[in-house]
Amino acid sequence: MMKLIYFFDHYIKPFSMKGKKYANPANTGIIGNGISCIREYDVNFWFYTKGNKSIVFDSGHLNFKHIDKELEKIGINGKDIKNVFLTHADVDHAGGVDINGVNIFPDAMVYLGRKEESYLNNTTYRFQRLHIKINNCVKIKNGYTLLDDMQTVMAGDIKVQAIHIPGHTLGHLCYIVDDKILISGDCLAINQNGGYSFFEFFTQYPEMNKKSLRRLKELISQKKIEMVCTGHSGYYTDLTSLFSHIDESAKFSKRCPFDKDAPYNLFQ
Repeated sequence: MMKLIYFFDHYIKPFSMKGKKYANPANTGIIGNGISCIREYDVNFWFYTKGNKSIVFDSGHLNFKHIDKELEKIGINGKDIKNVFLTHADVDHAGGVDINGVNIFPDAMVYLGRKEESYLNNTTYRFQRLHIKINNCVKIKNGYTLLDDMQTVMAGDIKVQAIHIPGHTLGHLCYIVDDKILISGDCLAINQNGGYSFFEFFTQYPEMNKKSLRRLKELISQKKIEMVCTGHSGYYTDLTSLFSHIDESAKFSKRCPFDKDAPYNLFQ
């Protein structure tokens, strides 16, 4: 029997989000600066390559039917990936390593935030709708590594620093890669006007997320970040307006789409 959140992700979301232009992911491809990405419908996950080693941030939806074709486009073999860094454990970010489906990176160590583990073991609910608490349904094979705020991991010669940015989920992490790439996950939604706190509909604790973004802004100001790679807004190299509206939650509707340049139907 399909779990409730996976049912929403597979069947309700593609229908209910049509025309609202809430996401504008980058198309699958090699971008530069070590970065390449895969687009799965409304979400991106990101690869960083240095020399002969590639690591990945997030893993997309469960059982995405075109995954082999998309990996081939960027010259990646999933079995060669040894490090998967999850920003959080939502079904559209952790589905590719969920043991309920096909693990597209079967030989990789999975990393995630320490507080995110509570969604994997269901000691914390993910959503509350109509006073009903809904648990996450992602399960990851035992042996994953939990990361703390500001912890650094060396994946070969690649430096990955975890930053705890709670709000979207309690254990949400951003990552700074080699002191130049920001992987932002689902804390920011970005459009032509700049960056906003991520949509309240999907964010468990919106005010906490805004507070976290103020801290992230301060941390980033001390770095020479060249690119931000988001969960649903593609990537940006001009970061001047990245935090322009972080005290305001992004909004979307058919009458008032969030990103006028986003596809009308992300799931076709």
